[in-house]
Amino acid sequence: MMNRVLLKKYIGQSSLLFFSCGLALFAFSWIRVWVVSLIDMGQFQTIVEQFREFEKFAPIEFDSLFTYPGRVGMTFDEPIVILCIVIWCVARGSDVISGELGRGTLEMVLSQPVSRTQLLVSHAAVSILGLALLCLLVWAGVGAGVYATTVEETLPPPTVRIPIVGIDLPLSVDDPQTQTLPLRDRVDVRVFAASTFHLFAFGFFVLGLATLFSSTDRYRWRTVGSTVAFYILQMVMFGLGKAAESLEYLLYITFFSCYKPQKMSSIVASEGLAAPWSLTHVYSNIWLPPMVYPLILIGLGVVCFSLATVCFNKRDLPAPL
Repeated sequence: MMNRVLLKKYIGQSSLLFFSCGLALFAFSWIRVWVVSLIDMGQFQTIVEQFREFEKFAPIEFDSLFTYPGRVGMTFDEPIVILCIVIWCVARGSDVISGELGRGTLEMVLSQPVSRTQLLVSHAAVSILGLALLCLLVWAGVGAGVYATTVEETLPPPTVRIPIVGIDLPLSVDDPQTQTLPLRDRVDVRVFAASTFHLFAFGFFVLGLATLFSSTDRYRWRTVGSTVAFYILQMVMFGLGKAAESLEYLLYITFFSCYKPQKMSSIVASEGLAAPWSLTHVYSNIWLPPMVYPLILIGLGVVCFSLATVCFNKRDLPAPL
């Protein structure tokens, strides 16, 4: 179903974008972990407690942010990480048909012994492989940051408890002592495997959506505009559903509700490494088994790719301008 010449062509077309996004994702993830080590956990908790009323807008409970895995896991919800993934998916998905039509090269490609389905499958294979590698680079950046970073922790002074009143009194008036230890002693990088898979599933759906829009239009700018407009609409619906109880039903009709990388980190911390891969057990604060959410996104992406194949095979191609 795939053509070697087409694969080589698409790899060449996407290489610059891939290396740019990959470098940005790896470097940002590493730096993001390093920044976590610069902030004292006690001071961070004091600051965050002042914004408890905004907890409903956060991807996880604030209590999870008071741990190193929770703060490192926020990398997968950072706008820069999501933006780079969306840029890759929209750029590659919009180029497959409407991009070729706009450049006037699609008829030349199809004049070769290549079927329309082969063209779509070859392009999708390169785009999906690139997406998977970008997600792995985020995980690798987090891992590199964890293994290369040290943190300072403040040791609580020894105390004695007064039996009757139940009050702890410090036994020393000296300044609190601190200890330096590797961040890897506090964070297990395997915790973020499920978060990486969620990021891939999120990008897979956006890639399929952009490919579907590309299969129905001849102008790439219009394909990009349609995909971005749908993405922004879904983001607004997700925000409104979080903000008001009367609009909570919007959360059921936006794909953002299926992107839960931070929830997976929290589940691992409380239930173990295998918990996020469950298809049967429902944990607290989520509606469905954790593995169902990325599978919904992947299923929607497969539907979009299938519809794109049907639309492309049935449509009449306009003459190049």
